[in-house]
Parts: sequence; structure tokens; C-alpha cells
Amino acid sequence: MNDDLNDSHLENLLRGLAPATASPALAQRVDEELKLDMSWLGSATKQRRETRWFASASWASLGAAAAVAVMSFLPQPASNTTLATTPAVLPVATIREWENVQNDGIHYSAERLPEQHMTVISRERQTWIDPRDGAQMTVEYPRQQKLVLPVSFQ
Repeated sequence: MNDDLNDSHLENLLRGLAPATASPALAQRVDEELKLDMSWLGSATKQRRETRWFASASWASLGAAAAVAVMSFLPQPASNTTLATTPAVLPVATIREWENVQNDGIHYSAERLPEQHMTVISRERQTWIDPRDGAQMTVEYPRQQKLVLPVSFQ
């Protein structure tokens, strides 16, 4: 019981506390600092916008020059007819998995024939292998197809 009284007394004391107001000198210093930061921000953005493309173009041209220099010193492979006739990668597998089939209902064509419209959502996975080093590459992408099937009523 005594702990409850102490807790409520402490809570009442904490509720009565209020933060001290900032002095006018502190408010003025903060205002001056913000104005100074805003002036630096404005001048830096203008300068960056003017020269941003130039720096990017410089780095890109430096990278291209380095690539040309390295490639000119590398030994060129001898032209071999077997490498030229064999493809770089060979297809291994193509797998399609159906994820969802939606029935879009029966519609009538221009000739007034009934047609069943379907939407097939699937995921296709294609795999290739490089015969030179055995590296395997797999590409997976979603597909969505609209199908129109003939309908016959009996």
C-alpha cells in the first residue's frame, strides 16, 4: 500500500514539471546557424548542378581509356574454327509452371460464335550451359497469356 502512495506522489510531481523556455539569446543563435546552413546549402546545390554531368563524363571516359589500354596489352586468342562454329551457350531446359488460371467468361465473337476467354499466369525458367567451362545460367521470368478457346454446347 505504501508503494502505491509513493508511486502516485511521484507521478504527480512528474506531471507538474514543465520544460524551461529557451532564452532569447539561444533562439537568436539557433536562427543565425540555420540561416548560415541554408546559405551554404543554396550555393553548394547550384555549383553541383552545373558540373555534375562533367564529373560523370570524366569518370566514364577514364574507365573507357583504362579498358582500352588493358585490352591492347592482353594477348589476343588465336582464331580457332571450333570456337567460331560452336555456340557460346547451349540451351539445357525450359520449364513453365502455372501459377494461376483465371476464367474470364464466355464472350461472343464477331461471327456470333461463343468463345471461352482464359488468362494463364505462369513462370518460365530457362537454363543454358557454357560448354567451354561448364557455367550454368538460369533466367526466370513471369508470363501472362490470354487464351481464347472454342466452345460447343451440346
